Amino acid sequence: MSTPDFRTRVAAEKRERMRTRLIEAAMEVFSSRGVDATVIEDLIEQAQVSRGTFYNYFRTTDEVMAAVLQMVGNELLSQVDLAIADRTDPAERLACGVRMVLQTARHFPHAGRFISRVGVSRSLGHLPALGYVLRDLLEASEAGRFNLADPMLGLDLVVGTTSAALFSLSTRTDLTDAYPREVTFHILLGLGMTRAAARKLVDKPIQPVQLPSESLLVRTLHKPSPTS
Repeated sequence: MSTPDFRTRVAAEKRERMRTRLIEAAMEVFSSRGVDATVIEDLIEQAQVSRGTFYNYFRTTDEVMAAVLQMVGNELLSQVDLAIADRTDPAERLACGVRMVLQTARHFPHAGRFISRVGVSRSLGHLPALGYVLRDLLEASEAGRFNLADPMLGLDLVVGTTSAALFSLSTRTDLTDAYPREVTFHILLGLGMTRAAARKLVDKPIQPVQLPSESLLVRTLHKPSPTS
């Protein structure tokens, strides 16, 4: 390997480490304070970098928010989709997927706080992995499992309710282990299922989401958050 190639690789690795450092810091700040209450000074203080370093990677808090959302949301939803891929019923895939996301939030409350505080409109705009949800909504509607005049209405219902539930899971201490199942049950009712059919789906067994040790959620789980 030539010296220029080696230097290019080292520089790229250094740049990626700094970008990851900024994203981790932003995850901690956003989950504690919310996106709208955060300013760039909060992010550079948490990451312990200069303003110039921050601007080498991001121009605004919205840009870094989008980067965090894509990393957190897509790694989580991709793992969920992989875990439910062998289920042939699209309604069952959706129900199990929602429950798995909510169960994961019980173990990673900072993720629940962050995603819920980002808001539905930002989530829809920055999470390509939500295509998995829309796919299952479309297939379930075509199969007569859901009764939806517009699948996008169903997407709003699923994402909006799940976002609110994520916030509850990250802030309330009175919720029982049945909460993710019951939230999913009522989402299914909203999608047009009968109570019997919805109950049958939410009683299906699910497995915990297995996140790799290098995932952002795992790396930031026990890091101290900035005070509000």
